[in-house]
Amino acid sequence: MTSSPEKTLTDLTLDATNFREFEAFIRPEADELRWRAIPWLNDLREAVKQAAEQGKPVFLWTMNGNPLGCT
Repeated sequence: MTSSPEKTLTDLTLDATNFREFEAFIRPEADELRWRAIPWLNDLREAVKQAAEQGKPVFLWTMNGNPLGCT
């Protein structure tokens, strides 16, 4: 039995008839947006101070280059 290859987004053409389907596919689900509820800080000293006061660790995100990988 042979199986046909699955279609990927690159196999499809975006047009007026399937725009809503594409939009629904790429729109994040509610559980994928939970990170927005975290009170992120962009001041390391303030983060360390608050972490010490609350007895919690600091999550430090560092990187080199564009956050979208567009270098």
